[in-house]
Formats: sequence, C-alpha cells, structure tokens
Amino acid sequence: MKRVSLATLALATLTLGFAGQGNAQTAANAEIAKQLAPTGKLRVAVLMLSYFANEDGRELKGWSPELGIELARRIGVPYELVRIHNPADMIEAFKDGKIDVAFIGITRDRAAAFDFGPVIIGLRTTFLVPASSTIKSIPEIDQPGVRIVVPARSAQGEHLEKIIKNATMLRVPVETTKPATDLIASGQADAFSHVVPMLSNAQPALPGSRILPGSYYDVPIAIGYPKGSPGAVVEYAKAFVADMKASGFAQKAIERMGKKADGVVVAQ
Repeated sequence: MKRVSLATLALATLTLGFAGQGNAQTAANAEIAKQLAPTGKLRVAVLMLSYFANEDGRELKGWSPELGIELARRIGVPYELVRIHNPADMIEAFKDGKIDVAFIGITRDRAAAFDFGPVIIGLRTTFLVPASSTIKSIPEIDQPGVRIVVPARSAQGEHLEKIIKNATMLRVPVETTKPATDLIASGQADAFSHVVPMLSNAQPALPGSRILPGSYYDVPIAIGYPKGSPGAVVEYAKAFVADMKASGFAQKAIERMGKKADGVVVAQ
C-alpha cells in the first residue's frame, strides 16, 4: 500500500506543479521534495559539454540546466547547478552523495553507480572522416583495416562494440576532440566516432574533413538519480520526463541553444 501511495503522490505532485516560491507546498510536493532533494535543495549535476550547457556570465544556459531548474520548480525547492566537467566525475558525485539528479548518457559503469529513469534526449552519432578518405557512408565504415577513434567509456563506444565486426576501435579520452584529430592527422586513424556536435567542433582541425550523413545510434540521455531511490522518485521521474517531452518543454530548451545543439533531439 505504501508503494502505491508514494507513486500516487509522485503523479499528483507533477500534476500540481509549483507555481512559485511563495506558495505553500502541498502534501504531495513535500513528500517528493523530501525524497528527491533530502538536503532541502535539488542539486542538479550539469555535464559541461557545449551541447548540454554553456556559461553565460554567471549563469548556465542550455537544455540540461533548464530541465533541472524546471524539476526543482515543480517540487517546490531551490536548486543548485553542480558543474561536472568529466562524465566519470558524475559517478563519484553520486557515490559521494553530492548530487541528487542528472541528465546523462546511459553506460554500464554509470548504471552500476546510480539508477536511470526514462530516456528524454537523443544525441545523433556518426563519423568524421578526413578529406582523403574514400568512405562516403556509415555502412562503409566497418571494413578490415579501418581504424575508428572512439571516446573511452562512452555510450556510443559501448554500442559500437556490439555492431562493429571488421574495423578496429581506438579509444581516447572523452574530454576533448584533440587526441582523435591528432591521430587522424598523423595517419594513425581513419575515422572519428562521436555525437554530431563534437564532430562539428573537430572539423576545423581537419581541413576538408566530412561528417558522414545520418546517425548509426542516438545516444540515450536519461534522468539519473541515486541507487535505491524510493518508489515515489522513480514514478515521479517517469511522469516528469513524459511531460517534458509531451508539453514541448524539452524541444524548446534544445531550440534555445541554436547551432550548439545540432544533433540533439527529443527522444521518441
């Protein structure tokens, strides 16, 4: 009965929302706030990648902080945006109890450290090839002798492990594109796999390089929260993600980022 009650509270809270800081919390708000933001404020981890968020003076702008701020508004608590510069640091932040919620790609190591709710965003993923390459389409990549640079410990890397049968994968640090473009420029690699925004950032380092059309995988970005979170949190996360997609909130947040969010889509 308690589990059903918490789920009901979660859905009720989402429906009621939170009109402003001056309003008194409903019982449903208070219950979800206590479970989701136990310190009294919602600590939202923001991955500091240009297609997630950007510094604008002292503010963070982007679809990721916007979703976190809206979540805090709805449960009626203040928010704190916690900047995370390396995806691996997200794991430690959850383990150390420093954050309450995040929007990040699903990988095995992350799923072992914290739980994921529904997917809300997709990041279109393809390949960058140098000007001299004869490869013109995604299916042509998987050939013997083709060396693909892949970000280490990434969602797209895990997916490539499942589908690549003939090409070779070379893993590089995820933080910047320079290790990948250096390998290609020196003739030690033939293609770079990443999400479209990162490939666009990498192009100037490889004059004449081409981004192959299409997407072999839309990296799933989901809402994450601490391991073993109560049923109310799980149900609320499901309802929140569904409403962010259905209401158009997520789409508008992406659009406000302009070209920086090329290749970022609302998940189906």
